[in-house]
Amino acid sequence: MKPAICTSFDYNLPFPEAVALIAAAGFEVVALGGRPGHSGYATTEGRAGIRRLMEEHGLTVDSVHAPFPEGDRLFSLDDAERAESVRLCQLVMDAASELESRTVVIHLIQPYGIPEGDTRNRMIERGRRSVGALADYAGKTGVRLAMENGQKQEYDDVLTAFLNEFTDPHVGLCYDSGHEHVKDGSFATLERFGHRLFTVHIHDNDGSRDAHVLPWEGTTDWERFRQLFHSFDYRGNLLLETDIGNSRFTDRAVFLSEAKKRAARLLKPPGWDNARKHSRLWG
Repeated sequence: MKPAICTSFDYNLPFPEAVALIAAAGFEVVALGGRPGHSGYATTEGRAGIRRLMEEHGLTVDSVHAPFPEGDRLFSLDDAERAESVRLCQLVMDAASELESRTVVIHLIQPYGIPEGDTRNRMIERGRRSVGALADYAGKTGVRLAMENGQKQEYDDVLTAFLNEFTDPHVGLCYDSGHEHVKDGSFATLERFGHRLFTVHIHDNDGSRDAHVLPWEGTTDWERFRQLFHSFDYRGNLLLETDIGNSRFTDRAVFLSEAKKRAARLLKPPGWDNARKHSRLWG
């Protein structure tokens, strides 16, 4: 397991420059964010450029995020819109396979605020068809489909139903710590589905909004996270999905250096922080 970071930490920075800074900070693994225009993963030429950059800097690709919002229409009642969203997510799977990435991350994004009833039920059924098609395609392309948890319980209720329904070994969870902290501050999704974990989106916030700051810049209970995270037989990377725009570390090189240190800290075993404090007091 290695510290990793999304290349989307600063979308204002051209992709080649972002990759170079990430490598200079000591990372060996990256993930591609959900704006394909930034990295270029949606085109043949773009993927060739990504491969060259990965080779040049000694990096590998952990996962690729499906485009949003274009890829988030999987529950749409408009058949053409839904079909296009499915097509875009399938394109990401092709790109991930070509880039030798293990995992594609999707949002479910069934509309929040839709009351119980026929419309909501029909939308969830459309989403079920979409996820089923993507699960089949993932199996054919040899990549894994990771559904991401959300910021509201009504979203995670659907996620839970789909994880219980789609039990193929290539379908699982992308655990987003920031989303769950905004939802209720718990680790319920991680506790329940940690055994289905394919990748993670680790970031922090104060519980009021999804700020995507670095761990320990917000109020997440990282010791509790570490206890749970290390209890699973997870063989992926510790992937940060952070945004420099909301961090107190505004210099890019400093931000990435802090990101690397904090990811490495989360990889330490439970109780490590307390043990370190004790050794300082009595050493």
